[in-house]
Amino acid sequence: MKKLALLATLLFSVMFSSASYAEWKKVGVSEVSVGAIVYVDLERIKKVDGYVYFWVLIDYLKLTKQGHLSVHMYKQGDCKLFRSKSLSYSFHKEPMGGGTSETARTPQKEWTYPHPNSISEISLNSICDHVK
Repeated sequence: MKKLALLATLLFSVMFSSASYAEWKKVGVSEVSVGAIVYVDLERIKKVDGYVYFWVLIDYLKLTKQGHLSVHMYKQGDCKLFRSKSLSYSFHKEPMGGGTSETARTPQKEWTYPHPNSISEISLNSICDHVK
């Protein structure tokens, strides 16, 4: 009985800490590069000192050259100047942030301005529209 309770507790904590169980909203499809479906988590947007902090999940339509099917990113956005930078990200071998991951936590130092129809433009548009 104790083993069953422990297993249930572990399963519950893994399920709700996983990227695949966040409240992801599909916000668009990007045809740039390998093509991707773009999702954002509208429930975890934070506004601090004029910036927005948000999560993006990208599901690639086919394997990347590195063998990934998805990436989960935490980003800082500036809706006034329409720019963003990645604060952390992890690449995954399965869709929706599943499977093994390779995490990189090196924050981007410079702001980037999104290209038309890019994943960055799609995600930043949806976040900025949501916080208005």
